[in-house]
Amino acid sequence: MSKKLINVLKLFVLIGVLISIFIIFVNSSLELYIKRNIILEKLGFNIHLDHHNKKRFLVNPLEQSDRQIPPKDIKDLKINDDSNVVGQWTAPIDWNVTAIHSILLPNETVMTFGSYAIEKKEADKDIRSNKKITITDGRELERDGGGHQWKGHDVNTGIDIDIWDPKKGVNENSHILFKQPVVMDSFCSVVRVLDDNRVFILGGNKNRDTNLPDTQNQTMLYDVLKKKFSLSKNLNFKRWYASVVITGDRKMFIFGGKDIVSGKLSTTPEMIDLKDIDQGWQVLEQADSYDLFGGKNADEWNYPRTFLSSDGNIVGISYNKTWVMDVSNNYRVSKTGEIPLVKSGISKVLEHSNPNFHDHQKEKLKLLTIGSAVGATNSVVMIEKDKVLVFGGKQVGEEYSPSNKVFLIDFSNSFKPQIKELKSMNFARSDGNATIMPDGNIFLNGGHSYNDLEFSVFTPEVYNPKTQITQEMSRSYFRRNYHATSLLLPDGRILTAGGDVWNAEIFYPPYLFSKDINNKIVLAKRPEIRNLEKNIKRGENIDIEVLGEISKVSLISTGSTTHAQGSESKFTNINFTKISDNKIKIKLDDNPNNLQNGTYLLFVLNSKGTPSEGKIVYVN
Repeated sequence: MSKKLINVLKLFVLIGVLISIFIIFVNSSLELYIKRNIILEKLGFNIHLDHHNKKRFLVNPLEQSDRQIPPKDIKDLKINDDSNVVGQWTAPIDWNVTAIHSILLPNETVMTFGSYAIEKKEADKDIRSNKKITITDGRELERDGGGHQWKGHDVNTGIDIDIWDPKKGVNENSHILFKQPVVMDSFCSVVRVLDDNRVFILGGNKNRDTNLPDTQNQTMLYDVLKKKFSLSKNLNFKRWYASVVITGDRKMFIFGGKDIVSGKLSTTPEMIDLKDIDQGWQVLEQADSYDLFGGKNADEWNYPRTFLSSDGNIVGISYNKTWVMDVSNNYRVSKTGEIPLVKSGISKVLEHSNPNFHDHQKEKLKLLTIGSAVGATNSVVMIEKDKVLVFGGKQVGEEYSPSNKVFLIDFSNSFKPQIKELKSMNFARSDGNATIMPDGNIFLNGGHSYNDLEFSVFTPEVYNPKTQITQEMSRSYFRRNYHATSLLLPDGRILTAGGDVWNAEIFYPPYLFSKDINNKIVLAKRPEIRNLEKNIKRGENIDIEVLGEISKVSLISTGSTTHAQGSESKFTNINFTKISDNKIKIKLDDNPNNLQNGTYLLFVLNSKGTPSEGKIVYVN
């Protein structure tokens, strides 16, 4: 055999080895896939493998035996060796409903709804196990089986509502289930806590697989103390996927949404005076806008991202468009800017084929461009005065993959917002949730990097808006994509739930842990709020009795989340004065546009960033 032929054969062998390595590489885990995307993102590309059109419904990264059942008291937690760095998760736990909506109530309980509730389940199985369940419409399913068990939205309906008390743990006794308390389907509604007792649920659904009535224009009030639901004043337009803002003078405005049956878009905002709800809703015809609340370039009607700015105007983001409602000019709405879109995207499918092998498998490689942080699947929060952070989302176009981009929009001048791109997240996230933490950092959880069933992101991040540094956390157990929610609890833990399963997980952030003198990971010693008035008046001095060293006081709006969006999530640092070793004094800005009337979580933190347990206060 000639030397030249030997060299050719060696070359073929080398090529074969490289191809094998490549196939192994492209078939690697989700984690490697995402890290690969970050590198390719610098070139403007994202990739996806089509494994012969096989869908991934569930991915279980860890065995259930590795996951802990959450203790009734946080002090009884079995602590992992690296929890002070990456936090830790509980095992998936039973949940009465698919938590498509999650709301923290004024009495520190949690309201969730969005699907038919569990009527009965296997009671003899470990809490971490998948279970056969029967839901209230009589259907038999598997708790963790996912959406392949039904055809569409037919199990998603907001008639059964669960109230969970975190202080009672996670067993059956910690939940109260209301089975259709009123005739209203509140799936895909928007929810706001009005004061220290009332919760307003607005808009809803028409389940086309049942004979339930169309309740898309209905509203409902929940009395927390009486545990009673009652219907309220109907909207003028059907609003499936709408958003609301409460102004400093106690008026509520609702934007966007559509009629799920006819497809007609609700492009005209409405207003109600919360001081006299019985007067009903006023149509704001002068604020009608197909461009901002319709479907001109995308689904601008889909949960427009809305906030109250410090000048009293309402500002928002619809797809990539920023806008303002001028309250001094008869509530007229105008466009004020745009989040820049990515241009010249590509969408190509490359197919690998090796003619030297007859039994080789074909592999497909899809090339996409990472899009901008826009659209109905991004997540937004307001940090400090008038500053809105935008995370992820999905730019319109088959050539664009979900985004890992982050933008800061400064609405200090509500007519001329300033838009700045920040450092990116580590993971592209469409339908991910952004949750404000007591220290002002943002917990980014769930979402996907391709579509709802493929390449879900199991690794959360904690994003620091000041440094723009993001840190990866411990991996969750279930994918939390479309229809998932995330909610900060008063004790500093984070509840994640929903998607298409009747379960939830609880995350213990790193700030709950520290090292002792023996270098062992233990629960961090937390400062305490010993005494605090429930009702806080603006402009007045408020004394707070505390225990421990205090270096920071923060105020966060109590969470109300659905469809990757919190309803006007806000964070602010509060200046304080130390009166004595166990007393501090705060005074809130007397401008009701900075912090409008409502319920907030107040935390004190020490110099290590460890928060106290939060106290829910009503600011007025």
